[in-house]
This record gives sequence, C-alpha cells and structure tokens, in this order.
Amino acid sequence: MRKEFLDMKVRAIVIFIITLILFFSIAPFQNILLGVLEKNKAVIETYANKFGLNSMISQLHDWNFYIFTQWFGKNFGQMIPIFAIILAFPLFSREIENGTMEFLLVRKSRDYVFYSKVFSSLIIGFSIIIIGSILPIIYSFFTGKDFLNEYALKYIVHGLITVWFWNNITVFFSIIFNDQVKPILSSAGLLAIITALGFIKPLKWLNTYSYALGEKILSEGKINWIYSESLFVVGGFILLASYYIFKNKEI
Repeated sequence: MRKEFLDMKVRAIVIFIITLILFFSIAPFQNILLGVLEKNKAVIETYANKFGLNSMISQLHDWNFYIFTQWFGKNFGQMIPIFAIILAFPLFSREIENGTMEFLLVRKSRDYVFYSKVFSSLIIGFSIIIIGSILPIIYSFFTGKDFLNEYALKYIVHGLITVWFWNNITVFFSIIFNDQVKPILSSAGLLAIITALGFIKPLKWLNTYSYALGEKILSEGKINWIYSESLFVVGGFILLASYYIFKNKEI
C-alpha cells in the first residue's frame, strides 16, 4: 500500500492545494462579494426577479448560508466527483499501459494489489472530504464567526458517499481499459451524461450533484439517508464487479 500512496502523492498534494485555494478564494471575501452585489444591485435585481433569486442574495449576508451555498453547495461540492475520478483513473490502467502489472502480480497476490489500490485511493479521497468540510469550522473559530458545525458534519457524510461511488465507478473503468485515457474520459463522460439527464424531472435521481452539493441539508437540515444508502449499495456492487473482472482478467 505504501507504493500506492507514493504513486498518488502528487495528485493528492495538488488536490489538497486546490481545495485550500478554493476555500480561501471565497471565505475571506464575503463582504467584498456583498459589496459587488450591492454596487450592481439594479442590474442584478432584474435577473434575480426573473429567476426568483432575491431571497437567496439577501441571505448571503448570513455567514452560514454563505458558506453552505458558496463552499459546500458550489466550489467544493462541485469538485468532489472530479477529485474521486482524478485519484482513481490510473490505478490499474497505468500499470497495464506501462507493462508493470505483470511484475506487480509476480510479487503480490491479485487480492493484495486490488485492495491496496482501491483502499489507498479511498483513504486519500475521504481525507480530502474531511479536511474540506472542517475548513469552515476552523476558519469560523479563528475569525469569531458563529458557524453551525453540525451541518458541516452532515456534508461530510454526503461527501464520503459521493467519493465512494465515483471512486468505484472509475476503478471499474480503470480495470476494463488498458490505457489511462479511456478511464478518465469514460468516468467524466458518465458524470456529464447523468448530470445532464438529471435535469429531466423524472430522471432527477440520476444527478449525483444534487446529493453532493447537499441540497437536502441546505433545505431541510437533514442528511439524505435514502440516497446515501442507495449510492453506497450501488457503489458496492460496482466494486464487487471490478474485483471479479480483475481476478479473471488475462494480464
């Protein structure tokens, strides 16, 4: 597993830095954003009335609403499936493409290789979710802002399940394809397709972004347990299928 962590070191550091940049590009600038909105109030109100966003803009003065919508419901939330895909796409395909999988399997069993790769990507993905979710808690503490910490903990649940689901989908593509390009294109393409289909009302459930962005947490203050359990189970079956294919794949 040490090898897997070393292989993902660069990607993990880059994702961590991106997370910090994203957070500190919005958290300290609430007043600046509100100032810009106030300065362009006349223009903004025209579109806000049209799309029913008047109440949302006024609520941005509230620190909790600002962080829930701009961090969890936008910047960080949007990146969660992408982070999972970036971490998982080369796990198996790169070894096959570079011709190193044969040497790896001579030294280790297929079970060890499979579990070490999958668990290492999940551990890093989960760590990024936890760090990204507690950043508002830490920042609020040091800046003296009143923050609803329990909401951030609920977002952690949605983030962990989202990483689990998209990590396992990407692992599946990484195993069935023998180069590194197809797994990332397939995973990103699937994410785009089901997100687009989710805009069709009967297919709304396909849009994992609604879940990752914590719509139910923001609107009702609750974790969406039914969707969480469904994604967890589907992700589990995809991981089992990946395991079966890897165990029987000719290398």
